[in-house]
Amino acid sequence: MSQSGPPGAASEEVVVQLLDAALGRPVKTWKFAGRAEISIGRLPDCDVEISDAYVSRLHAELKNRDGQWLLFARGRSGVVVRNSPITELAIDADVTFQLGSSGPVLRFAVKHEDAACGRTLCFEAEALPAFALDTGKLEDDVGEITDGDYFRKLQAQVKQLRALRGT
Repeated sequence: MSQSGPPGAASEEVVVQLLDAALGRPVKTWKFAGRAEISIGRLPDCDVEISDAYVSRLHAELKNRDGQWLLFARGRSGVVVRNSPITELAIDADVTFQLGSSGPVLRFAVKHEDAACGRTLCFEAEALPAFALDTGKLEDDVGEITDGDYFRKLQAQVKQLRALRGT
């Protein structure tokens, strides 16, 4: 269904991941190198085959044209990106999209060779004081909660329940 190599083929490796809709974690990953087109659908000859009732036989295509990746909706129920249906989308960075309004969620990413690490975010925590725990603020917040009427009522209810249970 798709072609590899020549006219307009991308030299970088790209990844398509099927995501767990609730957690956003990859469930399955497809990797492609030197491809100009990637097909997504229910058909066995699609590059990314997804057996799901919400997925059309040919639901979407990713095409590289002059170094620019484009996402095309081909299926009847369309493709949704950032809660908006699209027919065609130029991809500047990694993109998460859904096949239809109720179908599977996928992520498309171009893998860069020069990445310093394999994680989404790399930083030295010691060099970023914004990530330090403010213990003074924490103590103030806990004190404010424990001194409040609502917390005291909850403590009284716990005592009553324990007395009823005999503990």
